[in-house]
Amino acid sequence: MNEKDPYECTTCNTVEVGTLISDDDTRVTLEVRGDEAVSAQDKFSKIEQRALSVGSGNCKIQSETSQENGITVIKAMLDFDCTAEKLIFEMSQR
Repeated sequence: MNEKDPYECTTCNTVEVGTLISDDDTRVTLEVRGDEAVSAQDKFSKIEQRALSVGSGNCKIQSETSQENGITVIKAMLDFDCTAEKLIFEMSQR
């Protein structure tokens, strides 16, 4: 690596994964809103099942439900055991 630029690599178009992904990046925050077809709780239940099926299955889930203009809104934080589990979950959401 070039000593002037710590992110410049000797091989074209490569970057050390550790510069992009932090070991302690394990949390996902999200907001789920209901609509006419599917309720917010139904959507959130599917998200919870998916989160608990990733890796160790030890994802810690905290959520708060509120009403905004007559629409149910669930704000949640999912805390995975490791960054890899978080990334797998996020990729499965796409």
